[in-house]
Amino acid sequence: MVYNKLGRISDKVSRFGMGCMRFPQTRDEQGKEVIDEEEATRMIRHAIDEGVNYFDTAYAYPGSEEVLGRALKGGYREKVMIATKCPMYEIRDYSDYHRVFSESLRRLDTGYVDVYLFHCLDRQVWEKVKSTNGLAFMEEMKKQGKIRAIGFSFHAEHELFREIIDAYPWDICLMQLNILDRDHQAGVRGLEYAGQKGIPVVIMEPMKGGLLGGEPPKAVAELLDSYHEKRSLVEWSFRWLYNRKEIKVVLSGVSSMDQLKDNIRIFNEAGAGVLSPSDDELLKRVKDIYSGLVRVGCTGCGYCMPCPNNVNIPEIFKVYNDSALSPWTEFGRVFYDLVAVSSGRDASKCTGCRRCEKRCPQGIPIASRLREAHNAMKSMEDQ
Repeated sequence: MVYNKLGRISDKVSRFGMGCMRFPQTRDEQGKEVIDEEEATRMIRHAIDEGVNYFDTAYAYPGSEEVLGRALKGGYREKVMIATKCPMYEIRDYSDYHRVFSESLRRLDTGYVDVYLFHCLDRQVWEKVKSTNGLAFMEEMKKQGKIRAIGFSFHAEHELFREIIDAYPWDICLMQLNILDRDHQAGVRGLEYAGQKGIPVVIMEPMKGGLLGGEPPKAVAELLDSYHEKRSLVEWSFRWLYNRKEIKVVLSGVSSMDQLKDNIRIFNEAGAGVLSPSDDELLKRVKDIYSGLVRVGCTGCGYCMPCPNNVNIPEIFKVYNDSALSPWTEFGRVFYDLVAVSSGRDASKCTGCRRCEKRCPQGIPIASRLREAHNAMKSMEDQ
C-alpha cells in the first residue's frame, strides 16, 4: 500500500480509504434491507490487513458506525483512523453537537475519532455552523482529545468552497471529484486552492456513485480499447485522481470483496505523476462521451430518502441513466417496471413537495427530473 503524510494529522495514511456508506446489503427477518455485517466485517478486516488505515463513515449512514465499530474490535481500532461526520440536520443549538457526537462515539464504541467533519456543507448549512458555534464545539472536543482533526465535507459551488477554506485553519477537507466532475462543485480549481492553503484533501465519489464502475458505453469501450495502454475505466479513473499531489486519500465505497481487492491492487501501484498528457487527453474524451449520455447527475447517495410518498428516487435515476448507456433499447422500460412500477414506487407518485431537493448534495431539481424520467421510460411501451 502507498502512504501519504496527512498534514498535521498523521505521517502515514493509506492513499486508498474505505468508504463505509455502501457496505454489502442483505435482508433481515422482516425483509428489510440492512447491512450484511458478517461480510462487511470480513471486508473491513481484509482491508486493514492489506494496509488500509483510513475509514470514512457518518452519523447519517444507517447502521454504518455500529458495524464499523464492532468490526474494529480485537486490536483493529488501534491500526486505523476513523473519520465520521456531524449531521447538521440534527443541529438546532450548541447542545445538539454534544448529543450527536456522543451518539457517534457510542455507536463506534470508541473514546475518540481521528477526523470529525461538518457534513455536506452548502450555504445554508455553513451559516448554521457559524450561528450555532459549531467550530467552538469542535475545538472544545479537540482540546479534550476526543477529536484529532477538524474538517468539513462539501457539495456546493466553487466560490463557497473558497470562502469556507479561507474562514478557518482546517485540518482536512472532503470533496467530490472524478473524471466527470472536473468543473462541478469545488472542482479541480477547489482542489488546487486547498492545496495552495496546505489543507489535506480527501476525495469522495471517485466513481460518480458507481457510474464509472459499471460496463462503459460502447463508444467509451471502443476508445479505451484503441488506446495503446490497456486499463479498465475504474483504473483510469483512480489514476487520474492519485496523479494529483494535493489528494492525500481517495475514498471508495466498495460493496463487495471483489471490488475491494481490485481497488487495493490498483492503489498498490499508486503515485503522483503517473498520468501522461496523452492519458489526460484520453480521459477528457471519455468525459465528453459521458456528458452527452448521462441524463441526471445522481450519485445514488440516498440523502433524498425516504420519500414521503415512497418514490424510489435513486433507483429511478439509476435506471434512467443506465437506459441511456445501455445498447438494449428495452432496458429503461423493463427495469423501471422492475424497481419502481411493480412495487408502487414509481415517479408518478411524486407530489412535487420538493423535500428531497433540499437534501440533494448535487442540487438536482428532483421533482421535474422524476417526471422526465417517468415519461421517457413509460413512453418506451408505445415504441
